[in-house]
Amino acid sequence: SRVIREWYAKQQLLYFEQAPVGVRFWQPKYHSFEIFEQKKVDEKLEYMHLNPVRAGLAKRAVDWQWSSARWYLEGRDVGVKIEWID
Repeated sequence: SRVIREWYAKQQLLYFEQAPVGVRFWQPKYHSFEIFEQKKVDEKLEYMHLNPVRAGLAKRAVDWQWSSARWYLEGRDVGVKIEWID
């Protein structure tokens, strides 16, 4: 498994060095992490909901067509079922 991990890490580095920035999907410095507190869930939701606002694509998070902010902030339907995570 160590050899496979080392090979995979080298492949990722090659990809990120060679792929144009606009083509890259994941950036090498980003990683997943577990969330254990509701405060952190709220923080991450707010961050995600404000991305289109920061990018100048919408004036408010609830105005962005593909945002779940309408459901979380206003209780309005967004076209897909959303449930609170306990």
